[in-house]
Amino acid sequence: MTSTTRVQDAPAVADDPVALRIRSLRLAQGLSYKRLSEAAGGLATSFLFNIEHGRKVPGEDVAARLALALGDGAYEQLYRAWARVKSRGRNGRADHEAMLGAWERLRAGFAVTDVGARASGERPDGNGARDAGRLRVPVLASATDPGDGVRPGAELVVNTLSLDPSLYGHDAAQARERFARLRRPFAFPLDITQASRAPGLPAGYLAVVTRELPGETRSDAAYVVRAAGRLEVVPGSVFVGALPPDAVRAAGLNEAAALRTALVGRIDLLLPDVRR
Repeated sequence: MTSTTRVQDAPAVADDPVALRIRSLRLAQGLSYKRLSEAAGGLATSFLFNIEHGRKVPGEDVAARLALALGDGAYEQLYRAWARVKSRGRNGRADHEAMLGAWERLRAGFAVTDVGARASGERPDGNGARDAGRLRVPVLASATDPGDGVRPGAELVVNTLSLDPSLYGHDAAQARERFARLRRPFAFPLDITQASRAPGLPAGYLAVVTRELPGETRSDAAYVVRAAGRLEVVPGSVFVGALPPDAVRAAGLNEAAALRTALVGRIDLLLPDVRR
């Protein structure tokens, strides 16, 4: 056996849960680096080798392509989070404690030991319960009115967030309770104009909206209303007499009663927009 073969047969980095999973899934499915490369859209085989062995940091899109190529698409957001954590750690933009916390949440997201069962099409013990605990949130391409259906039309949806409470570690129970309160949620990207309309809203994030009943508005929250076929962000104070934003008033929504009629929901959660 040559030294090159011994290097290529070496295990992935032991403390990297996703690199271990990529390698384990690839081997369980009998995929060579070349076949995985083709399935993932033409990545260099040397790049794949170095990703598995912790020598290269993939971008989020590449990480997502690997998840899909390995039949692990249910964990796409986890692969993307892994790419972000790896990049920050490699470039020194995250402090040590933050890195450790993120790494533990990644470890909690899935067990590497279930890859054989996944490759054979079986569902490992406990995985069904974890899948059932996830909240899947459709993401709109823009602030377009999604309608009143349970799920926005497919032509509006560009992605689906899979929010897994188990990723929150010690806060998993709290996350599960919070997700359970969300009613027919969807998400859309916040631009600078929309974000400036309510305190604490950052541009470049996804606003996860939960549907609200008109009587539940709070002055300290941010809401979205329908205005001329678009979603417009308004502060909760507009429902108790504050002046609505110009774009909202231009659509004829000048008073609290009209705003309540046009109300879609409350912004309940903010998440980084991984498409950026």
